[in-house]
Amino acid sequence: MKLKIFIIKFLESKLLAYAITLIILMICTMPGDNVPNTYLNDKVIHIIMFLGWAFCWQFAFKNYQKTLISGITYGLLLEIVQGYVLIAFQRSFEWHDILADSIGVIIGLLLFFVVTFLGLKK
Repeated sequence: MKLKIFIIKFLESKLLAYAITLIILMICTMPGDNVPNTYLNDKVIHIIMFLGWAFCWQFAFKNYQKTLISGITYGLLLEIVQGYVLIAFQRSFEWHDILADSIGVIIGLLLFFVVTFLGLKK
């Protein structure tokens, strides 16, 4: 039971939510040559990143609407930065990345709902 309480407190930490936001920012703004090669499709990686982001933000701030809007806006802003600010870094604006980010946010919120519904939250 103590482990469950520890995990809940960890997930509810606003510091964790901000840290994940910063990590995603760092990954999405690094030069294209420095982005590590993975066996996963780029869009799957976007979905996973934003799924985790939304799940943690929902735990920390407990507002579905704000998490949804903030997540989609964050994904859009990252793409704008990549497409118009980081051109020299060989990064580009992609609508499909915004779609993948948005899908990740929605899945993260659904996962939070399932965890809460199953009584695993508290």
